[in-house]
Amino acid sequence: MNADALLTPPNICGFAEVELAHAQMRRHCACRISRCAWKRVAYYTLVRYGRITPAKLSPRERARLRGIDFPIDTTDRPLPEGIPELRTLHQVLDGLAQLALPPTSHCNGGER
Repeated sequence: MNADALLTPPNICGFAEVELAHAQMRRHCACRISRCAWKRVAYYTLVRYGRITPAKLSPRERARLRGIDFPIDTTDRPLPEGIPELRTLHQVLDGLAQLALPPTSHCNGGER
């Protein structure tokens, strides 16, 4: 994250209940904040009232600073339907990189 970035949590109304937010965090402990509206609202309520301080570093960054190896998922699971293979993504990126290069001079006056 950029050190100059300004992050602001969403506004929390004056009727927010801290104990209810704690209960929702416990109930939704397995959920991800990015996918669960209940946990997201509870989290930002607890941040707003000073009950939680958001982490400044990612889990990977914290592990690196402590000299701990961060696990990498190496299981060979089949990709979900519609997800291209990594090889395909590399080919697309290579093609886009070629398009971004300046045109080379050819016999026809430099046009591609």
